[in-house]
Amino acid sequence: MTDKMHHWLNLATGLAVILGMVFLAFEIRQNTEMMRSQTRDSISEKQMMFSEWVATEIDLAAAIAKANAGEMLAPDEGVMYAYFLAGVWREWENSYYQFQRELFDRDEFEPRLQRWRASMRTDLARVNWLATRQNYAPAFRAVVDEIVAEYPVPAELRDDRVDETAVP
Repeated sequence: MTDKMHHWLNLATGLAVILGMVFLAFEIRQNTEMMRSQTRDSISEKQMMFSEWVATEIDLAAAIAKANAGEMLAPDEGVMYAYFLAGVWREWENSYYQFQRELFDRDEFEPRLQRWRASMRTDLARVNWLATRQNYAPAFRAVVDEIVAEYPVPAELRDDRVDETAVP
């Protein structure tokens, strides 16, 4: 084999490697976009499930309404509300995890944080959070703790309601 032919073979091999890398980068980008789409769809599905619970479970809707109005919950309502919140917070934790993995953009995630802030304005939600916060990942816990700190829990509520609702 001549030097000229060897040179052309090396060039062709190098070009094939470069084209293969470009193709691989393209495939990875498409896969990342597909993962983002699937993640968003999955989280939206979970959010719709929570909405369906509230819309179809009259007792749960009543417990949430009472909690949002600052009314005392009966023991069974407190348990129902606490488990509802635990499910909501798991979904939040998953959303936060997906955001950390860059499967959510900041623009997509910011409205979620606003919704979290609105949800944590309820005293009983904050009481439940304080009672069960150790059940969640430290990075997520820090985000919610920061939100909770924006709305201090009145001392009289901490003593009266933590034991009653700290089920999950």
